Amino acid sequence: MSAVERHTYIRITEIDKLIRRGKFPNCKWLAQEFEIAERTVLRDIEAMKDSMGAPLAYSKEKNGYYYTEEGFKLPEIQLTEGEFISIFLGEEILKKYRGTPFGDAITSAFGKIRIALPDTISVDLNSVSESLSFDIPHTRELDEHAVKLFDTLSKAIKSRNSVELTYHALGRNAVAKRIVDPYHLRHSMGTWYLIGYCQLRKDFRTFLINQIKDIKVLDKKYKVDPGFSIEKFLAYSWHIMEGEPVTKVIVKLDKDIARWFVDRKLHPTQKTMENKDGSITLEFRVAGTAEIKRWIMSQGKHAKVLDPKSLREEIGVEIREIMNAKH
Repeated sequence: MSAVERHTYIRITEIDKLIRRGKFPNCKWLAQEFEIAERTVLRDIEAMKDSMGAPLAYSKEKNGYYYTEEGFKLPEIQLTEGEFISIFLGEEILKKYRGTPFGDAITSAFGKIRIALPDTISVDLNSVSESLSFDIPHTRELDEHAVKLFDTLSKAIKSRNSVELTYHALGRNAVAKRIVDPYHLRHSMGTWYLIGYCQLRKDFRTFLINQIKDIKVLDKKYKVDPGFSIEKFLAYSWHIMEGEPVTKVIVKLDKDIARWFVDRKLHPTQKTMENKDGSITLEFRVAGTAEIKRWIMSQGKHAKVLDPKSLREEIGVEIREIMNAKH
């Protein structure tokens, strides 16, 4: 069984079903059904014969393959308990993303994986689900319009076509048209973003999918900037913000909450220093301070900004405005 890759085995199980049902499938039909080359189907057939001992023969009369021995069964995939649990946990994590454009694909993918698994396996899944869970932000549900936008953008990225966006910029509360070269779709903190090169700003920008009011795919093709990488683009972002000057931010968390953060990695640039009084000092280098400011304020009185002074003053102004706000 080790000679056959599992993704190939998934395909082979479908071929096996067709043969056992007396469908006499042939290479041309299977290639069209699986959307693969005929030579790939031939490799699958050879794998069934050589690695799995399948008694396959070709019928000229029926123009397809059949088994010469009744009762033949494919050997089961042999998974370790750890491998099976990994598959189970992967599905549990991805459940958080159902209702997104990937929902159907996730269901389909794990359905195919189950086809290749043995009928019985000695793993208590109830105990697994009771012992492990994941706190993953729920994805904001994309409505029908947003799902169509997502699909259009995915295709435009693949074909390298520029798009014209009618976009509602929340910061300015204004709707405007932008010509964008779409590069990447990014999920962050429960929502989806488009990252692309804005022809107006002459730079890469981030756009909320749910704030795109309309889209038009243009005939114009764009050339990918060889210097762009998503890792580099988001290297200093706290979550999704980019394009701002990189700022060193130093925050002190008092001993009341320090224990919750001493072993946590909040950002790739993070440096953690433990203090004698039980507090910790965290140092970050981030693109802009708007996103990290919201995190700092969420810690309330337990967080103190040591640097930069401008951020500390900005938070002070916001706190006073909250106190004086009239509702």
